[in-house]
Amino acid sequence: PTAWSPASVYKPSNHLDPHAHVAWGGGRKGPPMSNVPPSKREPSNIEYVCNAAKLFSYTLDCAIKLPKRWTFLLTERAVDAAARVLEHAKAANSIYVSCAADADLRRLHLDQAYCYSQVLASYVDEMFARFPSREDGRGACISQAAYLRWVEAIDREVKLVRGVMASDRKRFARYYERDGPSSAASQLGLFDI
Repeated sequence: PTAWSPASVYKPSNHLDPHAHVAWGGGRKGPPMSNVPPSKREPSNIEYVCNAAKLFSYTLDCAIKLPKRWTFLLTERAVDAAARVLEHAKAANSIYVSCAADADLRRLHLDQAYCYSQVLASYVDEMFARFPSREDGRGACISQAAYLRWVEAIDREVKLVRGVMASDRKRFARYYERDGPSSAASQLGLFDI
């Protein structure tokens, strides 16, 4: 029998891919699965942050494939909008709400993430209108399937952020009722929105 060691349980094979490891000694990839059936699972509270990171990465991947002449007109702006979605999603997630000002600041960041998601959707629509692709993906820098995945990722982010906003309205109702929505206004000068 061999002695147990952390290396025998966790064997990373690729440091860039978090799912490319065999963990917990069972030969199965990833963390232990939930006992909840997939059809009854609900989105995690921080899924909007993970989706924002995937959206930013996907936007970068698509931006690299676009024509260079679009760099300053649309590509750079789309990447900036995706980066802002990620920044505001992470900022909202990092706020520990203990007073009305914290609740308002979290709501402000979620509003900004929602708004920049809408802006990114507008840029993607404009890109598709100006440089349509063929169904087979040949002769185009981005295929229709890639555009569709991009739009679906944006739509998913919008829905996730709206769900968190609705959840926060219920969770932090006592802060909103007591101090009103003006408490974040005093902090706006401290943050680059």
